[in-house]
Amino acid sequence: MEIMSRRTFLKLCMNALVALGFGRYIPAAAAGRTIKFPRQIITADSSTSRTIMWQADGGQQDASFVLIAPNGNPEPYTPEANTLLQDATTTTFYTVHLTGLAPATHYEGNIRMADETVTLPIMTAADEDAAFEALLIDDSQCGETYEPFAQLLEKALAHNPQASFLADIGDLTDNGQSSWHWDSFLSVLTGSRAKDMPFVPVMGNHECYGLDWQFALPRRYLASFSVPDNGSRNFPGYYYSFDYGPAHFIVLNTQITELDGLKPGLLQEELLWLKHDAASAKKPWNIVLMHKDVIAYDEYQPGTGHAGGISDVGHDFMKAFDALGIDLVLTGHMHTYRNRGHIYNEQPDRRGPVYLMFGPAGNERYTVPPDTTFDKVSLDQSAPNRYRNYMTLTVTPAKLIATCFLEDGSTIDRVTLTK
Repeated sequence: MEIMSRRTFLKLCMNALVALGFGRYIPAAAAGRTIKFPRQIITADSSTSRTIMWQADGGQQDASFVLIAPNGNPEPYTPEANTLLQDATTTTFYTVHLTGLAPATHYEGNIRMADETVTLPIMTAADEDAAFEALLIDDSQCGETYEPFAQLLEKALAHNPQASFLADIGDLTDNGQSSWHWDSFLSVLTGSRAKDMPFVPVMGNHECYGLDWQFALPRRYLASFSVPDNGSRNFPGYYYSFDYGPAHFIVLNTQITELDGLKPGLLQEELLWLKHDAASAKKPWNIVLMHKDVIAYDEYQPGTGHAGGISDVGHDFMKAFDALGIDLVLTGHMHTYRNRGHIYNEQPDRRGPVYLMFGPAGNERYTVPPDTTFDKVSLDQSAPNRYRNYMTLTVTPAKLIATCFLEDGSTIDRVTLTK
């Protein structure tokens, strides 16, 4: 959410203390270890490739990675290393890009540093258009403690053991420059079964806040996730796309307001890339993941000069979505569930995409007013302990089912699209 319109002075003070490390820390599997937060990152084609990342405190150290094939043959890789100094902390991020893998095959990856070895199971996706299920969360940001996020993620993974990958659609952490927030988030992520599947990160506005809660470049987010190449010289890692089974996923960046004064040109470049990327997609389904929503609700929009109605992000992207045949747009940011169905269609010969907003996965709670023009299904926000939610996507070549669940596994809403 927009920081100045959503936070009181006391909340700002509390978050500033947490950003500086005065909050409670989730016990991490990596505590006291050299190898921290081993994770798998989505690639353009998960049937033949995978990106492995981990990090360690301090400067670059000797590290190695060995991939074990099903026949037992080992293949060594030399990790790339990138050191970042931020929040008075030096962290080195290690990355290995695995290519030439066989589809639907189980491998084993061994990370080695100092006297430690961490093993990751690596399962490649089936090739072509095999059906799959994905697990999606957003707004996992927390204040004081990330235990609420850990509880939701544990339940979501237990309810959906067949999930092929996990996506977090923005505001992964509450402060993009805080080491405490990043370590807490990654501790939850990699301390769960999620470390055994590809992770799909989406940049949110909170990834673009500094310790002073002013807009800042998302250096920690970019260092933490080596996502598929978008071909950009100015904005590598800010947006990207990937294929999985019969779906093409387009991960967009909606942080125009936060970034334009620091690094201008994102929207114009992204729109050109979007048109080329969507036109080149060959899958039956085109699905967009982006953080900010297309409806403003009560959040002031600098572009339109008012709250309510279509948001600035909606005006930026919705015409392109209609023209490019996008089927489904999933968003977060407002910390509640809303189903708007097909909206903003200016082409009479086709329907626009379905727009679903969901979340949060963390413990930041807001009361969002209804929009009687667009909302078809809304989450009842009156129950204080029944606001966290998550989503699954079940995808086949002919059918796409999006289901939103409360933390306890009860269903909020289900949307089915067919070809």
